[in-house]
Amino acid sequence: MHKFLSRFTVLLVVLSGLNGCAMYPWALQEPQVKVTHVQLLPPQGLEQRIAVRLAIINPNSRDLSLRGISYTIGIENFDLLSGATSQLPVLKAYEETPVTVEVSANLLAIVRLVEHLSRRGTLDDVGYVFQAKLDFSQWLPDMRIEEAGTINLRY
Repeated sequence: MHKFLSRFTVLLVVLSGLNGCAMYPWALQEPQVKVTHVQLLPPQGLEQRIAVRLAIINPNSRDLSLRGISYTIGIENFDLLSGATSQLPVLKAYEETPVTVEVSANLLAIVRLVEHLSRRGTLDDVGYVFQAKLDFSQWLPDMRIEEAGTINLRY
């Protein structure tokens, strides 16, 4: 009987610990990421680097530390720009944090996009997608964020 109670107690402790860990990620709300500015940087050989300014909104009651972020920006289902960084500030609770990241252009995808747009004929609206994966830590799951819409090219 003593052996049974010992095992039962250990099981309860393990389950309560797992329950506490399992509930923690669900208590966090997903941060919002907005692209606020895009700027061409001086070319480096054949590579074109682009600075993308983001505003990351933390809707949570606690600061969030990021280990890294990876991101892609696509137009008309062509992934044109991509990058990753681990140089990120702490996302303060209930604040919007400005972050500037550099992306590199996929020249082959740009050529394919130009061909696609020339075949399409009209350039009134083009669709875009910004996708990011936020890596917080080993204790919190990664968060994937996507912002999509259209850009009206008519004036």
